[in-house]
Amino acid sequence: MGNERTITVRQLLASPVLTEAELLAGEAGLNAAVAEVVLYMRLKADSPLLPGEVVVLDAAGIGEHFYQIDMAIRTVADAGAASLVVTNSGFELGLGVRRLANRFDVPLVVVPEVDAMTLTHRLRTQLWASDVEHASAVHSLLATLSRTHAASVERVLDAIASLSASRVFLLGQDRSLVAGDAVEIGARRLASDTAHLVDNSTEAALHSTPIILTLGERDEEADYWLMAECAGSQGVQRLLRSLMLIGSWYLAALLSSARARTESDARRRIAVLNELLATSDLHERDIRNQMLALGWSAAGWNTGLHIKLRGANTSRIIDLHAEVRERLREVGMDGPLVERNDGWSGWITDASEPAVETYSVMVQELGDALEEFVDAHSGLQAHAGIGRPYLDLSGLRRSLAEAHEAALIANARFGGRSGAAHIDQLGVQRVLMGWFGSDDFARYARFILQPVLDVDSDHELARTLEVYLDASCSTTEAAQMLGLHRNTVANRMRRIAGLLGVALDDAETRLSLQLACRMLRINREPSSGVQNALQ
Repeated sequence: MGNERTITVRQLLASPVLTEAELLAGEAGLNAAVAEVVLYMRLKADSPLLPGEVVVLDAAGIGEHFYQIDMAIRTVADAGAASLVVTNSGFELGLGVRRLANRFDVPLVVVPEVDAMTLTHRLRTQLWASDVEHASAVHSLLATLSRTHAASVERVLDAIASLSASRVFLLGQDRSLVAGDAVEIGARRLASDTAHLVDNSTEAALHSTPIILTLGERDEEADYWLMAECAGSQGVQRLLRSLMLIGSWYLAALLSSARARTESDARRRIAVLNELLATSDLHERDIRNQMLALGWSAAGWNTGLHIKLRGANTSRIIDLHAEVRERLREVGMDGPLVERNDGWSGWITDASEPAVETYSVMVQELGDALEEFVDAHSGLQAHAGIGRPYLDLSGLRRSLAEAHEAALIANARFGGRSGAAHIDQLGVQRVLMGWFGSDDFARYARFILQPVLDVDSDHELARTLEVYLDASCSTTEAAQMLGLHRNTVANRMRRIAGLLGVALDDAETRLSLQLACRMLRINREPSSGVQNALQ
């Protein structure tokens, strides 16, 4: 820690402690870094001085042995010490002494009539002030975190921010804001070096510390990032790094505990939903009691929902559960929501049967909610399905199955990152889904696309073909949807046509390929079967 201090002899001489001091010689050495302040009553050639030390020499006992000042200057110079402060000399230091100090670039300072021990103590306090403040701030943070009422992410961020005069916030795995005040990161990268200092190219430095909840994960796979922006001095930057490191450990424990509780709640919800879907009428009383314990009800007209999420694992689905539920509430869809392998299932219960005219409104509102959701989380795609309303538990099972079917079709049907569909709006797509779900069509789809699949381990060519066909064979539109240059798309399509040995200007060929691409995408989705995904 001491090697990071940048206090020089010049800065130390500007201290209020030395207002009565006079610099006699050695100005060339004023920029030397100060490591420590030590007191000597008499300095000998073999005195154990260290580089960077400021030596306070109490000359009260020297008497007429003026040569000891010369010896002290030489000893300081030989040791690489920073300066010599002479107190209580009782005599004037002559021209020879000053010339010697100038020769060795040793700042020679005289302080008359002062208690040498008190002066040394005050200078050391001044020198170590930043480290004392650093330790005090760290202690204050630890004391705050030790209090039970501090057990929240927001309080941890507030404590670090107030102690370092910084803007502190928490980012999720996808760099979305979780807590705190957002800071524009722009092109500044997130680093994982030991100092956690990311970028100081702007007026304020940006710091990042990874928070990993699963042992063995790399920094790039961090579950969260503790971030801070600080415009303070280097000392404040050092303090901030220490506080962030301590805060990241506390937040890791806090967030791990919260995740464990969330996963426990999720398992309970999943178990009850699985029982609901599998229970016969003979056991409905038991399942109703379990639903009641969770605050759920199916007494009335139940409309099933299913949201299919792509780009996230099971832990991510659990972490996003509360946000998704809140977004559904904001559009009036307030009901149970349960984590599934591929997203979420839920339902809305009404006292009377919803009118058919409300179906399109639900689709629009749910679609808008999902669009805002994926906009807030890069790399995610969400497509939802809505079932018809049915009465009671048996009707709820049927509506949930329809919702999942509609979500599966919506996922294959919509080209964007989000979308929603009602089962009654799908029409011919449901007929095609029956054909899609057959083993015959699966074999046919793989057969006609096999030449492409053999050389397409990352599915780039298959994805390009599907988007190109969905874009009505527009190279420009397909390029925009894929985020590629139109020449790249054109080159890929020429390669695909060559591999398949087909002419894409034939309408029937395009339709066959389009259906085959949809089939393969559905088969690549985890738990693609309706019943499997609901288990």
